[in-house]
Amino acid sequence: MQHRPMRRKKNEITDPAQMREIIQHSPVMRLAMCMDGEPYVVPLSFGYDGEHLYFHCAHEGLKLDILGHNPRVCCLFEQTAVFNPQGDSPCAWGFTYATAIVHGTAAPVTDPADKLAALQIITDHYAKNRDRIPADKVDKVAVWKISILEITGKRAQ
Repeated sequence: MQHRPMRRKKNEITDPAQMREIIQHSPVMRLAMCMDGEPYVVPLSFGYDGEHLYFHCAHEGLKLDILGHNPRVCCLFEQTAVFNPQGDSPCAWGFTYATAIVHGTAAPVTDPADKLAALQIITDHYAKNRDRIPADKVDKVAVWKISILEITGKRAQ
């Protein structure tokens, strides 16, 4: 996994554990894709096993059309974005936040056992120790795995 340094060092998160924590505590993954120079971003529920990201979706649609042509993705994870209007000038205003950005490659998960495991990782992200995903539901959705190539993090307080 690579790490690209950012311009404003004072806000950069360099500790991989802190970046993983942001991902683990984010309620939504914003998945960005691109096809033929046209960007597309969509919010998704997701799961994270510490090494890969997982999401599920319908078996057809724009997202899958794009991923079929270009599997490179970028994912944004965000925690505690709070507006801070400090001072009289809008130039002094800002936000308190913590973000992690993942660059990776998406691939479909096709093995039924692997799909079931990925769906459980997604479920566990939102509600641990809940009922297991029924095996007969696996074929009803497409499941995708994102292999992480790079993570960057940023925090403002």
